[in-house]
Order: sequence, then structure tokens, then C-alpha cells
Amino acid sequence: MSNKLVGLPSLSTAWITPWTGENETTPPDYDKRSQDVTYDSLEIQERPRHDGVAAFAALWEAKGADTRLPARADFSIEDLQPWFGHVLIMDVGDGGEDFRYRLIGTEITAFRDRDYTGKWISQCDFGESRESMIATFRNPVLQRRPVFRSGWVQWPIDHSWRSFDSVHCPLATDGHLVDMTIGVLYFDAFPSLGADQ
Repeated sequence: MSNKLVGLPSLSTAWITPWTGENETTPPDYDKRSQDVTYDSLEIQERPRHDGVAAFAALWEAKGADTRLPARADFSIEDLQPWFGHVLIMDVGDGGEDFRYRLIGTEITAFRDRDYTGKWISQCDFGESRESMIATFRNPVLQRRPVFRSGWVQWPIDHSWRSFDSVHCPLATDGHLVDMTIGVLYFDAFPSLGADQ
């Protein structure tokens, strides 16, 4: 598989890396990681690894009707309660060329040690990873379906490697034109570096 730049909810470069096993406890690209501290891996997959991610994707699916996409108004506070702290809602701008953080769960902001609520990705200090961040949210807009992502990111607090699992889903106020994305993001979602199987 080629190393194609794609999206990742972290501050560093993301690359596609295949997942090779259910009980993997270290990144499959660990050698690359040891040579480049700015390197993160990302897996785009057809199924989630975390139960909370799977349950949220099922909720999104239940909110749609035939070819109509769900709207933000279809998700009540009560609907989202099981995922409080992990929800991420983005506004779509410029036809998918930029995205604004409308709502970021407290677990996400605590992990990343910063809060970008109200800011466009283009206004944030993502540096070289800005395009990969935008791609993270553009994929569900283009595909008009949930996009699952999984991999490892470096925790800003102590620079340890932590696993993550996420889903990002399209929303459309009129049922057709995607104007937001909604999803959930879990860190420490599966065994990570140095963890026992």
C-alpha cells in the first residue's frame, strides 16, 4: 500500500497504514515512528473497533430516511447523551474546502490540551497537517456516509502513543446538501504501545 496523505485528528502528519490483526498492540509502522517524531498512522476502515463508535454510527443510520441524510435537528441532547464528551460537530465551509469546529466534546479537548470551538481549520495552528485535517471531514461529505478512522496519535501532554477510533457522518439541513458533519472520537480505544494483550 502506498503512503498517501489523508486526514487525522492530530497535529502531525498522517499516513494510511493497514491494520493487520485484532489484537495488535503496537502500530504496524513502529519503525517509521521511531525515526520521525512527527509521524502518525491512520487507518480508514469499513468497521469500527470501539463499541461507542459503532453505536453512534447505528444512531446516524437510524436518523436517515431512504435517500435523505439526517440533519443536525434530528439529534436531540437526549440522543447524544451516551456520547457526551466524545461528540464532534463541524460546519462545512467553501464546498468542503474548510471546516469550522461547532462543538468539541470535553474528552477531546482535554486529550488535545486545547479547544478550537468556533474556529475554522484554516485558522488553527495545524501547520503541515492542515490539509490532512480537512480531508478527515471532507471524506464523509464526498461519500455521503459514515467514515471510520482508527490509529495512533501522540498525546501532547507526555508524548506517549495513544490509540483512537472515530466516525464522522454527513448531515444535511435539507436532507441532500451536506452542511455539517457529526461524529464521535474515542482515545485509548484499543490496546496501544506497551499494553498487555
